[in-house]
Amino acid sequence: MENEATGALRVSQLDASELDHEIVQLTKSQISQLFKYHQSTFLAHFDPEIQAGIKLLLWKFALFDRDATVGQQILGIHYGKGKGTNLGAPITGREKVLYGLLVVLFPWLKERISTLLTYIGLSQWDTQVHFWLQQVETVWKAAALVNLLVFLKKGVYLSLVERILGIRSQFPQRQGLRQGNIRRVLTRELLWHGFAEFLFFLLPLINFQRIKNSFKRWLGGQKLTSQGHLKSRTRADLMTCAVCEEWPVMPREIGCRHVFCYYCISANLSADPNFSCPQCGHPVVSQSNIQVVKSHINPGQAHT
Repeated sequence: MENEATGALRVSQLDASELDHEIVQLTKSQISQLFKYHQSTFLAHFDPEIQAGIKLLLWKFALFDRDATVGQQILGIHYGKGKGTNLGAPITGREKVLYGLLVVLFPWLKERISTLLTYIGLSQWDTQVHFWLQQVETVWKAAALVNLLVFLKKGVYLSLVERILGIRSQFPQRQGLRQGNIRRVLTRELLWHGFAEFLFFLLPLINFQRIKNSFKRWLGGQKLTSQGHLKSRTRADLMTCAVCEEWPVMPREIGCRHVFCYYCISANLSADPNFSCPQCGHPVVSQSNIQVVKSHINPGQAHT
């Protein structure tokens, strides 16, 4: 039947618009990857042309050929004409061309107007042209805001371009009742969204480093013995950080025989004021107890 088409939902129209925008940005990012190691300003210089070219291709192979943008095709809607119950009429070729001019050509002209004026020898009009362009852009943005408020109320004509051309998003067939309990699905989604937001708020407040150090102290039950005294320090102690077990960078000591990287001991003490040597259990107590290692070893003689 000719009148089986129905107006698209507000959320479907908004999602389709976002998908179209993301597809353009994703395509631009893929093009940027091609020139990732190319030492030139080619992409920056021709950015308006690249963006216009991407939009032109999407317009040709989506809207012009199938009466729907890429985002609309993903969501199963398309552009059509008609009002009220008289929906389903396809958009004309003239409307498709005008849509392409408003969405592709005019934004490109706005970016390149100065270059075009210079090329045709009318650079003296550049200031006046830019002034009127700014006025037109201000009026357009104000009209787009009003149009958005009207769309939120009536659910028709998401963009100002659609309202000017008289085209609207439609479902090709009348939508039946959705299967399943939509309320249950939405409740579950809201629950998981709220839980995720709670975790994002909570996790930065938890000091995992302090918890890990406390657990190690409790599990190991390390106590300071004669093995931890400075007098029992060996050559191997000077060659290994007691925390990361790598060669100590800017070696420091805390009063026991073990040696630490400056970052390892300082970071752990900042995260856990009760931090102690993980090898012998010697407490750090305070930042002032972290001293430069008195004994040194030449890395070139480590294995001699």
